[in-house]
Amino acid sequence: MDDFENIRIYKDRIRIFLILYIFSEELSGKDLLLYKRVFKSEVRIQKIDFLLRNPDYLSYELLLFAAEGKFDRNEVKEIVKEIFDTKEPIIRRLEMERFFFGAYEDIDDVISFLKSIDFIDFKSKRSIDLKTIDKHYYITEFSHNKFENSLKKLPSIQWYIKRCILIKQYFGDLNGNQLKVLQYQITEYRDASYKEYISDIQSDVKKLFSEMYGEEL
Repeated sequence: MDDFENIRIYKDRIRIFLILYIFSEELSGKDLLLYKRVFKSEVRIQKIDFLLRNPDYLSYELLLFAAEGKFDRNEVKEIVKEIFDTKEPIIRRLEMERFFFGAYEDIDDVISFLKSIDFIDFKSKRSIDLKTIDKHYYITEFSHNKFENSLKKLPSIQWYIKRCILIKQYFGDLNGNQLKVLQYQITEYRDASYKEYISDIQSDVKKLFSEMYGEEL
């Protein structure tokens, strides 16, 4: 395994864990004896991960909501300007393939690793046709303490933490299906062929930004 592959594996593990941790909810009652937090639905992981890996799509969705008056226009303007000024759509972009129901990447190995080191646990149910449904991912007390006392201070993951917090601030109330609907409204996402990488939309973001603010990105 080469260095590039090792770095990619490390990034995948960190990114997925941060999604599970930051977007999870606090637990109460008997579950609290074993776990600290819970995250519901693999679909939601995939859709949040897409926004994290594609800053241009995140920018576009922020602009759309601001244009509709759902988000503060000036706040969104500054966020999008910073994303493009720092060239995130190029530097931070990590492509995802179009699968049957939108952007998808197999995360089974990542989840298995996180479980093997006692960072998470997971439970699921099966439907009548034996499909796995209703996946719940649990943050253990061990990983909670590890993150709060040391991991969250690591310089190498600060961008991921801040970006997860930003996505949660604006889209954290949406479930996986709602996030999927938003992404399907974007032509390049919707029209991507099966197993094809979803193309970037930097030009679309720049056009919409110019229309909204009368400035160039």
